[in-house]
Amino acid sequence: MSDLDLFNALKKDDNASFETLFRKYFKSLTVFANKLLHDLDESQDLVQEVFVKLYENRNTLEVHTSVKALLYQSVRNKSLDRIRSKNTKSGHHEQILALSSDDHIDDSDSILQVELEEKIYSAISNLPDQCQLIFKMSRLEGKRNQEIAEELNISKRTVETQISNALKKLRVEIFQYLKGLIFIVLHFFS
Repeated sequence: MSDLDLFNALKKDDNASFETLFRKYFKSLTVFANKLLHDLDESQDLVQEVFVKLYENRNTLEVHTSVKALLYQSVRNKSLDRIRSKNTKSGHHEQILALSSDDHIDDSDSILQVELEEKIYSAISNLPDQCQLIFKMSRLEGKRNQEIAEELNISKRTVETQISNALKKLRVEIFQYLKGLIFIVLHFFS
């Protein structure tokens, strides 16, 4: 049975065809993902996610070239999204480090940095669910507003509004934390 026949059977809810495709491509797709991610466990998870998405969207997906090409392209895109997300998170961590450091970093500076990071992530977790999801996709995963809108099936303007609302709420929460910290420091040195 060809890949296209298997895919067409999958569209008709034939689970055996899904299992056949999975067994046929799982290892090679994992090797492919690992070349990009350099993490075997993460690569295996990512390939499993691609297959889950294939199964969930089996009725709406169209094969333009081949099933193999569709799977490899999906793994490539998802791997690049993961890399972009890691780079964005790393960049945020470095920015926080740069903002909170000076030439002489000691233990108290490190503690303050960790507390600030925790406060930021706590403030993000206090956002309403959709606002939080959109903000994380934008700022932590590095996705563009249009990508988020398409993925969540909402307008780009809604994404922009939610990000703006999130930033306003985060500024308020972080400002309150920093204001309290400044009060403690001034009280300590007075």
